[in-house]
Order: sequence, then C-alpha cells, then structure tokens
Amino acid sequence: MEERATTDNGDLAPLQRLIGIFTMPRATFSSLVESISTVDILIPVFVVLVISLAMQPLVRPIALEEQTQTILQRDDLPDDQKEIILDRMERIGERMSGPLGYLIIVSATLVWYAILAGVIMFFGSFILGGQASFKGTLGVVVYAQLVNVVELIVKIPLIIQTQTIQVETSLALLLPGSLDSTLLYRFFHRLDFFSIWRIFLLALGMAILYRVDEKRSRSMLYGAWVLAMFLLAWLFDGRGIA
Repeated sequence: MEERATTDNGDLAPLQRLIGIFTMPRATFSSLVESISTVDILIPVFVVLVISLAMQPLVRPIALEEQTQTILQRDDLPDDQKEIILDRMERIGERMSGPLGYLIIVSATLVWYAILAGVIMFFGSFILGGQASFKGTLGVVVYAQLVNVVELIVKIPLIIQTQTIQVETSLALLLPGSLDSTLLYRFFHRLDFFSIWRIFLLALGMAILYRVDEKRSRSMLYGAWVLAMFLLAWLFDGRGIA
C-alpha cells in the first residue's frame, strides 16, 4: 500500500506529507527526495513551534513549582542560598514568559534542527557513503520531528493531571521501582518511546535520501543514539536533561 502511494503520488501535497509521515513515512520521504522546497521545510517547523509555544503557559508554572520544591528540599544548601536561587529563578521565569522566552525557544529549536541535520549528513555521507544536499537532509529532520506533536498531545494532559513534568514514557516503565536511581534506570529513562520513533523515521529518511541500505542506516543511528544515552546516564545522576 505504501509503495503504491510512492509511485502514484511522487509529489505529495504539504498536508499529505504532514499526515503521511505518520501513516506512510516511506512514501512521504520518497516524495521529499523527488521535490523539496523551502516552504516544504518551513511548514513542519511552523507546526511544531506553534504547538510547542502554545503549550508553554500550561507547563511553565508546573515546572517552576517543581524546581522550587526541589531547591527547598535540598539539605546541602543554607536558607539564604536557597532564597538567592529562588529569586533568580523567579526573575528568569518572568523573562522567559515574555517575547524573549519565545524567541529563545524558536532559536534553540532551529539551531537544534541544523545540528541534527549536520549529524545525519555525517552518517549518510562519510560513514555510509551516500550523497545528498543539506536542504534535503534538513527536510528529513524536520518531518521526523513532527513526532514531537504527538508527544506533546500525550504528555501535556499527563503533566497537568499529575502536576509534575516527570512524566515517564520510556523503557524505564519496564523496570521495577527498586532499581530507581541506578545506572540501569537512568539509562532506560533516556530510551524514550517517542525518541525511538524519531530515530526510526530519521534512519528511514536517511536511507531513502542518501540511497543507502536501510538496515545499515537504522543500525548506525540507533547504535550511536544508544551509546550517547548510556554516556549521559553514566555522567549524570538522573537530575540532568533526558
């Protein structure tokens, strides 16, 4: 079914591509390889940013309150130091709730997409021996990041319901609670189901765009990602960013 969509709809419309990345990713990436414009790249970026920014007012107060409680419960900090930290957090929170905060989020997102495209180009060109343009690679990256929309739809209601941003959607759910705070738990915590989905799409898009073996593409990206997550779990104690 997916192969037929690729043949009959080599040039999918923008809306078809937005939906197709979830329903027929192979056909969607094949369409991007045949024809990709700046608008094709901007549309998914716009969708992800709009939804992410719209969710910020819902998540920010919960995150700030959780950070506040974490600081107050630390026994290694004197009370006056806690007050300084909390005052600084409050000032930063006020700035981030305005236009500056949204500008930082947009800028950081765009920079991250560019970096990720560079990483994919490295693997596709220098490791797997394929060849493709940065523009095409960026297209693969931004469409794979549409998984973020589904992730937000799933996680935001859970965050609001539980009043914590520590919503678990990783392989750590498979581990018993007795392993909490262990290296194994921290490692599994970083193996998030949505991240696994994103890597799958990136590997598929890279294989199609660079015309390389799909199994090698998938093995390469998953291997590099798992190694990176293990190093993060080893270096940080669980309070770092996943």
